[in-house]
Amino acid sequence: MKLVRPLTLLAAGFAALPAMAADFTLTYASPYTEAHPYGAADAEWIARIAEQTDGRLEITPYWGRSLITSREGVDELAAGVADMAYIAPIYARSGYDMNRLTPGMFYGYTEPKNVLDVYMKLWEDYPVFAEELEGVKVLGYNVGTPMHLLLREMPVESLEDLKGLRIRSAVDFIGPLAAYGAEGVTMPMTETYPALEKGVVDGVIAPYEALKSLSFAEVVGYYSELPHSRGAYPSRAINQAAWDRLPEDIQQVLMDNVEWLSMRTLELAQEAEAAGRAYGEEKGVVFNEVSEDARAEYATSFAPAMKEVAEELDGMGKPGTEVLDAIRAAHGDTM
Repeated sequence: MKLVRPLTLLAAGFAALPAMAADFTLTYASPYTEAHPYGAADAEWIARIAEQTDGRLEITPYWGRSLITSREGVDELAAGVADMAYIAPIYARSGYDMNRLTPGMFYGYTEPKNVLDVYMKLWEDYPVFAEELEGVKVLGYNVGTPMHLLLREMPVESLEDLKGLRIRSAVDFIGPLAAYGAEGVTMPMTETYPALEKGVVDGVIAPYEALKSLSFAEVVGYYSELPHSRGAYPSRAINQAAWDRLPEDIQQVLMDNVEWLSMRTLELAQEAEAAGRAYGEEKGVVFNEVSEDARAEYATSFAPAMKEVAEELDGMGKPGTEVLDAIRAAHGDTM
C-alpha cells in the first residue's frame, strides 16, 4: 500500500478549508455600473481596501442604482440603505448648501487636478462642508473634467459667434450664454441627441467623452474648446454608524485612501475623455481652440451670479464669500 506523506495530508486539509471570513462586511451602493469610470475606480478601491486590511474588511458592491440614487444619495446613506455609497450632494434639489453651490465658484479653472487640490484644502479649512453631511463620513471626492461646446453646423471661434445659438445647457451656464446672445436650453441629456439631430438645438455643452458615450459625434460637426468648469464635490462616503463600528486601524486605512480614490477617479475619467476625443476624430468632428483672451473674458461672465450665491450663503451664516475669495485667489484673481 502506498503511504501518503504527512505534508501531503496537511496540504489537502488546508485546501478543503473554507476561506477565512472577513471580520467586517459592508455594503457599497453606486448609481453607476462597474464599467463606468467611477465604478471602475470603486472596484479597484474595494480590492485595494481588502488587501490593505489583510482581508479583514470586505466591501460588497451593488451597482447601477440597485440600492441608491444620485439625487438623494446622502439621505439614503445616512438612513442606512447601504453602509457605504457613491454620493452627489451637488444634484440635490435643496440642502447641503455649501457642498451644492461651491462647485460653481471654480469658473475659469481648466485643470481638474488644480480644482481638486483647492477643493480638498477647503474641506480641511472649513468644517461646515462636513457638518452639512450629518450622518455620513466622506471617503473620496470627484472633480469634473471641463465641458466645451459641441455644435452642429459651425464652430465657435470668438464669443461673437455665440449670438443666436440655442445651446443645451445646465442651469449654471444659461446666464453666461445669454451675456453673449445665446439661448441656453435645459433638457435631459437623454433627449439631447434627437434634439441635435433634428436641429431643435444648435449645440450642447458637454465633455469630450460624450462624443462617444452619448454618440454625439454622430450629430455634431464641431467641438469648440471653450471651457466650462464643473468644480468638485464629495463623492464617496460611509454611514456614520458603520464607521463607528470599525476599529481605528481599519478607519485609518480608509482615510489613507481618500486621496488615492479621488485621484484614481480623475485618472479614469480623463482616460474616458481621451477615448471620446479619439472617437470624435474618427467620426470627422472638427476640433478648435478658442483664444485665451476669449476664455478669460467668458469666465468673467460667471462672476456676478457667483457673488450672489456667496452672499446668499453668507445670509445663512455660512462662509460663502470667504470660500469664494479663497477659490478665486487660488486661481490668481480677485473676482
